[in-house]
Amino acid sequence: MAIKTHRKVTSKSKPKSVKNNQESFSIRFEKMLFGAKEQQSYLEDLSTLVEDGVPANKAVEVLFRISKGSTKSLSAQIIHSIAQGKPIADGLIGWVPQHIVELIRAGERGGTLAENMRVAAETLGRKNEVVGALFSALTYPVVVLITGIGVTIYLKNSVFNEFEKIKPLSQWPEDGQRLMAMATFFQEWWWLALGAIIFFIIIISRFLVSYTGALREYVDKLPLANVYRSSVAARFMETLGLLIINGVVFKQALEILHLQASKYLEWHLRQMERRLARGSSNIADVLDTGLVKDSDVARLRAIADAKGFEHALVRLGRYAAAKNVKLLMLVVKVLGGIILALGGLLAMAMVFGIYNVGSSLS
Repeated sequence: MAIKTHRKVTSKSKPKSVKNNQESFSIRFEKMLFGAKEQQSYLEDLSTLVEDGVPANKAVEVLFRISKGSTKSLSAQIIHSIAQGKPIADGLIGWVPQHIVELIRAGERGGTLAENMRVAAETLGRKNEVVGALFSALTYPVVVLITGIGVTIYLKNSVFNEFEKIKPLSQWPEDGQRLMAMATFFQEWWWLALGAIIFFIIIISRFLVSYTGALREYVDKLPLANVYRSSVAARFMETLGLLIINGVVFKQALEILHLQASKYLEWHLRQMERRLARGSSNIADVLDTGLVKDSDVARLRAIADAKGFEHALVRLGRYAAAKNVKLLMLVVKVLGGIILALGGLLAMAMVFGIYNVGSSLS
C-alpha cells in the first residue's frame, strides 16, 4: 500500500483572500469540535446507506443535502476529494483519527467499504461508551466534594465570621480552628489546588504517552500504567488485524500505524520493524516487544502459520479492550470512593466544628 505524500503547495494554490483564510480557520475549528460521538454517527449513517445499495459517492451527497453544521462541512470535503479523483478516506483526513482513515482506505481498496465503516463506527462507539461511563462514575463524587467545599466557604463568610466577633479564633476549640483554616484555604487557594491536580494529570499523561526509556518495562507493570499499555495494545491488535484482512501486507500495515501514533507506540513499532527486517519468520515473534501481553503473544505464536491469524488479532484486540474497560471502571470506582470519603470527612469536620464552637460560645 503506497503512502501518499502531501502535494507541494504552489503560489497558485495558496489562499488569495482574507475570506478564504477565515473559511480555513472555520473548518479547522469545526474539526476540533467534531468529537467521537459525531464521528460515530456520521460513519454509521454512511455505512447504512452503502449497505442499502447506494453508491458511496451518492451516499455522501445524500448526507450533504440532509445535514448541517460540521457534518455538512465534512460531506463537502469528501465530495471535493471524490471530484479530484481521490478516495473517500482522503476526505476524512483531519475529521477522524488517522487509523480510522486508513481502515476506511483499506476497505475501499479491498471492496469492504461498508463493513469497514461499520467497524470504525463500532470502535468509536466503544470509546464513547467508556468515556460516558467514566464521566458518570465520577460526576456524583466530584459534585458531592465540590458542594461540601462550597458549603464550608459559605459558613466561613457567614456563621464563622460572626462567631469570631464574639470570641477570638485563638480561643476556639481545635475542631473549629481546623475547620476555619480549611475554609480559608479553600477560599483563597482553590485555584492552586485545582492547578496542582490538572498539572499532575498532564504530567502523568505525558509520561505514559512519551517515556520510552530503560525503565519503561517496569513502569508498564504499575496499575495505572498497565491500563494505558493494555488500551494501546488492544487498539493496535484490532487495527492491525483489520488492515491485514483488507489486503494490506504486514510491513505496510505497520507503516500505516505510524501515522499519528504516540511516541510510546512508535517505539514499539520501530522494534517490530527491526525484527521484521532481520527476517523473523513468525509474526508473533515480531509483535513480542512488550506491548502485547505474553499470553496473547503465545496464542498468536501458536496460530501464526495457520489460516486466520489476522482474525485472531482482531478477536484478541477486542477481548483485550473489553477487559481493559472493566479494569478501568474498577479504578474509577475506587477513585470515586476516595472522593466520596473525602466529602464525608469534610461533612464530619463541619458538624463537629460548628457544634464545638457553638458549645464554647454558649
